[in-house]
Amino acid sequence: MNVIFRADANAQMGTGHLMRCLALAQAWQDASGHPIFVMAAEPSTIESRLKSEEIEIIHLSAQPGSIGDAIQTAHLAREREATWVVVDGYHFDSAYQTGIKDAGLKFMAIDDCGDAKHYFADIVLNQNLHADEALYVNKEPYTRLLLGTRYVLLRKEFLKWRGWKREIPEVGGNVLVTMGGGDPDNVTLKVIQALNQMDSPELKVKVVVGPSNRHVKELQAASRKPQYTFFRM
Repeated sequence: MNVIFRADANAQMGTGHLMRCLALAQAWQDASGHPIFVMAAEPSTIESRLKSEEIEIIHLSAQPGSIGDAIQTAHLAREREATWVVVDGYHFDSAYQTGIKDAGLKFMAIDDCGDAKHYFADIVLNQNLHADEALYVNKEPYTRLLLGTRYVLLRKEFLKWRGWKREIPEVGGNVLVTMGGGDPDNVTLKVIQALNQMDSPELKVKVVVGPSNRHVKELQAASRKPQYTFFRM
């Protein structure tokens, strides 16, 4: 069965919404399903990752999060015989949700903050530590809430570490610096600059830069000390 995943990624919003949808899409593929990723934002460098997972990608012409977006997404779902639409993003408000439901589709909203005025989704999934029913007082009677870390979306590359017991030393020597897929404010550089002020010969720093980060050359230059290892995703 086809499932539509509606999410966007760019330098400003990062890639998190899309990447956690990928975790659910991988599980759907394991169940012999066919995930279709639908995007309305400009093409993103993260698309190569989706293609490597043999995931179909379709671009919409509508403004992201608009009623036109909802209409095009619903039309595409009916055209591809998909009964479920999964959305992830802060721009999918109550009006967008109504547009999907009015088309007769099943609908899951992956959410973080409970900031929509009303939830019309069949399922709301909030995987965060702070997830609570109080965030979703304004919802339909049929809406099912999946709240908390028991519903966390983990991609395949992380699932193998389930059950691993970490040993924590008294003095940390390994630091991982990663600020997501975009980091528009270049917080990564500020962290590197702060670490450079530390006088610790045992310190080893791994800097991981996301595919939509626009500050790669500057970060590479700041990470040229021997204790640094630089990765571009």
